[in-house]
Amino acid sequence: MAPPMAHDEPALLARLTEAEALKQGVIDAALDAVITADRDCRVIGWNAAAERIFGHRRDEIMGRPIGDTIVPPHHRAGHEAGLARYHATGCPHVLGQRLEMEAMRADGSVFPCEMSIHEVKAAGRTFFTAWLRDLTPMRDAEAELARQRERLHQTEKMSALGSLLAGVAHELNNPLAVVVAQTTMLEAVAEDPAVRDRAARIHAAAARCGRIVKTFLAMVRQQPPSRSAVDLNGMLRGAQELVAYALRSAGIAVEHALSPGLPSVEADPDQLGQVAVNLLVNAQAALADQPEPRRLRIETFATPDGGAGFAVEDTGPGVVPAMRERIFEAYVTTKPLGAGTGLGLAVCRNILGAHGGTITLEDGLLGGARFVVRLPPGGGGTAAALPEAPRAAPRRRLLVVDDEPEVGEALADLLAVQGVAAEVVTDIPAALARLAQGGLDGVFCDLRMPGGGGGAFYRRAIAAHPGLRGRFCFVTGDTVAGPSAVASLDPDKPPPVLEKPFGPAEVAAALTTIAGP
Repeated sequence: MAPPMAHDEPALLARLTEAEALKQGVIDAALDAVITADRDCRVIGWNAAAERIFGHRRDEIMGRPIGDTIVPPHHRAGHEAGLARYHATGCPHVLGQRLEMEAMRADGSVFPCEMSIHEVKAAGRTFFTAWLRDLTPMRDAEAELARQRERLHQTEKMSALGSLLAGVAHELNNPLAVVVAQTTMLEAVAEDPAVRDRAARIHAAAARCGRIVKTFLAMVRQQPPSRSAVDLNGMLRGAQELVAYALRSAGIAVEHALSPGLPSVEADPDQLGQVAVNLLVNAQAALADQPEPRRLRIETFATPDGGAGFAVEDTGPGVVPAMRERIFEAYVTTKPLGAGTGLGLAVCRNILGAHGGTITLEDGLLGGARFVVRLPPGGGGTAAALPEAPRAAPRRRLLVVDDEPEVGEALADLLAVQGVAAEVVTDIPAALARLAQGGLDGVFCDLRMPGGGGGAFYRRAIAAHPGLRGRFCFVTGDTVAGPSAVASLDPDKPPPVLEKPFGPAEVAAALTTIAGP
């Protein structure tokens, strides 16, 4: 006959049941996976977080070996060897330590985790309890932080590049303004046709240099490009002419597949030419170390939506798969150290993006890289001719203020073409003294000058001569910060800006804006 139960035994069992429920509740509420296994590493405990992290339901995983369920296949041999070593020697290698390792979910995906394993002895038996934390969110956050840090770094570099470009542009645009103006005057007065032709060539080259500088600065300011109808075939021929000598000297044969009757596209011709030249130069660099024959193919085509595009392809080594996704990022280059900046294709992508177009790297027929440009429809016909310079109404007398005499004299010469007499002074005190004498109808003033700059001169001049408000035009080579600085001088009636280098058309247009009744 069984002995009678002690009067407190039901209460003891109730407390044990309550403690077990409390322990299980705490374990199930844990954010990390808590897994308990027997001596042979078979699962005997599996909390709710383990179900969520690993994807195995508790009733499905119980009794199954850890090594066959959550240990990735490439780590299972090491897991089994470590367990056998522990059983043979009793020396733990990983017990009680916090380790970072890989684990496997029910769908076979592998993820990083942090794990801590502890040995538990109860009723003469050995158990193992493991705490595992899924590190995927942490790693994703670290990766995103690294991406944001890299984007910030690139933004800082682009900002520094923009400041550098602004300074370089200001220094280049002053002499370019002189060259453009003087060649314009030489074209007008030269009697020898050969001299006029040479002057025209110099003028065109200097004007193109100025437009290229403005293109870079426009990208820094993120201003929209100027648009006109562009003939892609003609644009590509012109781009090839610019690099023709380099291609010939490198022994590169150029093949053409230019589609006749191609629709024109609405684009900035200089920016589009810059894209084409960049792709040709990149192809030349890719072919530099290749054995002969070295071939480069230029192709144009119409797109199904009524637009047009072109492709530049070469027989070079191509772009390795690891670089194909990043080739259009800024500062990413396939060229050797010191041979490239990694900006060319990024600039091309930005230019084409501003035009609503795309540039892609595709598989070609020549075995090398094939860059394909596609542009949306627009233009509807042939490329637009250059507009004639507007002729402004003659003014009696203007004042030109510029601390560089050559630039001031060049502007005065172009104003003379418009029938305007211009006096040139090179500093602010002289300009204020001349204004005090009267008889002036307007002022062209350089923005950056000693003595406070054009802004300080404008305020003093308008305060002393209110009638000159609306008769000021600022001249600047700083096309990044210059326009906003000028606009801040007089928000209600901002003075116009003449950007260097300038030609007769730009000077006449600026003159018209300050011509009073």
